[in-house]
Amino acid sequence: MDPGKARGARVLGDSAQHSKYPHLAPSIVAGQYKAPDIPKEKVTPTLVRDELLRCFESANKEFMHVLNQPTEEQALKAQVRQFVTGSFQSCGASFDQPTREGIVSAIGQCKSNAEAMMGQKGADIIRHHYNEMMKLVNKLPGSR
Repeated sequence: MDPGKARGARVLGDSAQHSKYPHLAPSIVAGQYKAPDIPKEKVTPTLVRDELLRCFESANKEFMHVLNQPTEEQALKAQVRQFVTGSFQSCGASFDQPTREGIVSAIGQCKSNAEAMMGQKGADIIRHHYNEMMKLVNKLPGSR
């Protein structure tokens, strides 16, 4: 096993996140994001927005691995937060008071930006993370 993968095998995420949503178990294992499997009635726009940040952090770690670039955890978190909040703003959506529609728009914007930056090298990573986020989005009120 590659040493970078072994380091990524630990569960990531801060304990404050999990104390804020005690029904969530840590869901980033082995470096790849997995949406938490929680009941539909517990899924809120704020929870999905927070998961979008975690998901995008995971995707960016994977991108850095693919590109053979080093990553610094705090710098990555700050960069991801800026990127995601910028995506909400460019869609005319509120990051601080997210709605289902705003989240869907922002996820689409994030996906388009990531595809433009990574091209084919990132296609599988982008597809995986997009699908995981849509599992949560589809549990939001107003989803079919």
